[in-house]
Amino acid sequence: MMIDRLAGNAALKDSVRLMLGSRRLTHSVLLVGETGLGAGYAARCVAADYLYPAGGAPAEALLRGECCRAVGKAGDRDSGRIETGVVREAISVTGMGSGGRYLVSQVKAMRTEIFNTSLSAEGRAVLLYHVERMNEESANALLKVMEEPPEGVLFLLTADSLAGVLPTIRSRCISFAVAPVSPEECARWCIGQGVDKKQARLYSELFDGHIGTVLAAARDDARREQVEKALTLAKAAAAHDSYAAAVLLAGYEKDKAAAAALLGDFRAVAAAGLRGCASTPLTGDAARRALSLADAAIQRLAAQVNPKITLSVLAAKLG
Repeated sequence: MMIDRLAGNAALKDSVRLMLGSRRLTHSVLLVGETGLGAGYAARCVAADYLYPAGGAPAEALLRGECCRAVGKAGDRDSGRIETGVVREAISVTGMGSGGRYLVSQVKAMRTEIFNTSLSAEGRAVLLYHVERMNEESANALLKVMEEPPEGVLFLLTADSLAGVLPTIRSRCISFAVAPVSPEECARWCIGQGVDKKQARLYSELFDGHIGTVLAAARDDARREQVEKALTLAKAAAAHDSYAAAVLLAGYEKDKAAAAALLGDFRAVAAAGLRGCASTPLTGDAARRALSLADAAIQRLAAQVNPKITLSVLAAKLG
């Protein structure tokens, strides 16, 4: 089964196997886990096992995310449409509005598609990523189909946290938590996916077993460079070198999104130091202080405080 490819999470996998084996899988499943833990991957595994019990090329394509997509344009309620993908039986919906917000047009397009399209022998699966980004309007559009779904349709929802999901959606799903694996197991799994051994071990420690985050960092040149800069900033903090910190952070003064992303990785480095990771320059009280300063700077950026001022203050305090 494809669900067996999910690292760790034995209880989740056992429950899915049992429900699929007895054909008692509820029509709406919510998978909850922090970004990078693999909730989306788990959802695709369940969808593949539901649609293609024998596996094969369609199941592999679904795991890669090569399914149809519900798309739309912000401000245009009638712009929703379905882009055809390799896997015709699965539709994915990821918010396309500001901050990843769901558009009503996307949900309406998905709803129309599954009601009007004749079902294949396998059924249909709808993958809705990060449903904590739904507002009441898009949630109400989804509820209209979740309450009385067409025969053979399985809804698979993911969210960063259960508390962030609207109660109207949450109450109609059976929920499972996707847990992190140990850094050692994470590294083994990522090495099996072709990640360099040294990188896999370092990133698995830094990101505390978040497989998706490790893969994203290892496979993207810009993200790898960002992690290296976060480690460099941590070295400056450990040495109380405010000048080195200021020089590095000056390159982010005009790009608030990039600054927040860098500080997110710097925060991960500091948190890893608190866990005793030997690969980080920060440990003990220094790691705790850096973590607190990173959190404060990220909050200021989110509150629209001037990035130049925020980063200058951070550099001074790191020194």
